[in-house]
Amino acid sequence: MHLHTDLDVDTTTTPINITTATSATKPTTTTTTTLTELTSTTPSPPPTTTLSSGTAKPLYFAYGSNLSPTQMASRCTALPSSSIPLAIARLPKWRWLIHEGGYANVVPPAEMCVSKQQAECISTGEVGVAGGVDEDAVYGVLYDMGEEDERILDGFEGVDYSAPDAAEEGAVEGMVREKEQGHGSYNKWVVEAEVVKWMNVDGNEAKTVPVLVYVDEVRVRNGPPKAEYVPRMNRAIRESVALGLPAKWAEEVMRPAIPLN
Repeated sequence: MHLHTDLDVDTTTTPINITTATSATKPTTTTTTTLTELTSTTPSPPPTTTLSSGTAKPLYFAYGSNLSPTQMASRCTALPSSSIPLAIARLPKWRWLIHEGGYANVVPPAEMCVSKQQAECISTGEVGVAGGVDEDAVYGVLYDMGEEDERILDGFEGVDYSAPDAAEEGAVEGMVREKEQGHGSYNKWVVEAEVVKWMNVDGNEAKTVPVLVYVDEVRVRNGPPKAEYVPRMNRAIRESVALGLPAKWAEEVMRPAIPLN
């Protein structure tokens, strides 16, 4: 039985205490802030896993309620640094939506579409679009999750570990999709993301990095958000915009699907 993201019960009124850190592409330092003030630094572990030879460990690309570091801290309890936002990034040509199940999802470009996405992702009448804001794109917050916290998050996202291996003929350059979605709520993809802003760094870090994205390959049509999801998404929008996620994009892409509460 999978714990899905719908089952989160953390409060949306917790005072925001956001922590930021430097890029995982070099030895990093983490910084605890209240959005405006640095208070301490501690070293974080170097990356270990790889997307392919010579690439760094994929960072986690959050685009839904996990845009909120407050929620991430309540979920990723094995390693505190797992909930520290590293950067703002974007997935070019991807689309953001609330799917028919009531939760956030992202749809890839047509050349990456699989399963039911192939029938829906090229129809702009059926999937979320960026409304002309910086072309079609999805913005998100990057985190460097520890392996145990990644397993915890897999549970929240409803990943099916028993799903069969993905068909080789579906492979696309620049994309890793090891499994089919199976009976899960989301599947794990690794793709390339463009970094818009690293937190607390000198500007010489990587501009493109491999990222882990949870993708629902089945529910790709627009739908209304679950009632319990609305306050969590409002907190996510508020906290991520404070970190540097483009406010105009949030208002024009996410806000139409997420009413103020």
